Amino acid sequence: MVSQLPETHERTTSDYAELAETVRRLQAAVCAADPPPDVIRRVVRELARTSAELEGHRVPEQQRPAHRRPTPAVTHPSLIPYVITEVDATRLVAATRFTDAHLGGNGAVHGGQIPLLFDDLLGIFVEMKAQPGSRTAYLKVDYRRITPVDRPLRVEASIDRVEGRKTFVNGRLLDGACVCAVAEALFVRLLPGQP
Repeated sequence: MVSQLPETHERTTSDYAELAETVRRLQAAVCAADPPPDVIRRVVRELARTSAELEGHRVPEQQRPAHRRPTPAVTHPSLIPYVITEVDATRLVAATRFTDAHLGGNGAVHGGQIPLLFDDLLGIFVEMKAQPGSRTAYLKVDYRRITPVDRPLRVEASIDRVEGRKTFVNGRLLDGACVCAVAEALFVRLLPGQP
């Protein structure tokens, strides 16, 4: 019986990752669609039933897969997904792609989505390689050019220095060789008992 637990956990984790990705697809589809009223009403009924079913499985924050992130594939459904392709002690590279759910207009990503990506990815990097249990204290993003939707993009990050509880980190979002945005951030390791 014990030998089946890891397999069950792996399957549950994989199922949750698939659920989160399906929610992301739904968000993109809603943003890109102009359905007729009868389709809207039918989809609303189906989503209301699905929401009620999921609400029946609500658990405390620490038990939620989106909070625990048991694997890199399991993330919060409203975050921008990425795949870390390279990582060492001070440098990280990741691949990402924005969808219609992130569109601001004229084929460009909404400006508010880019700090969300940086905050999540830089925070995970600090958690992995510098100081676990850190929170964002400062995040500055400079926009250099539009970030396109539905194109493969690259994120580069570096840990510049660690001073006591502080970790200073930078990031760049690239479309090929073109820099779309740059970020500088400060993460501070929480003291015991801090939320």
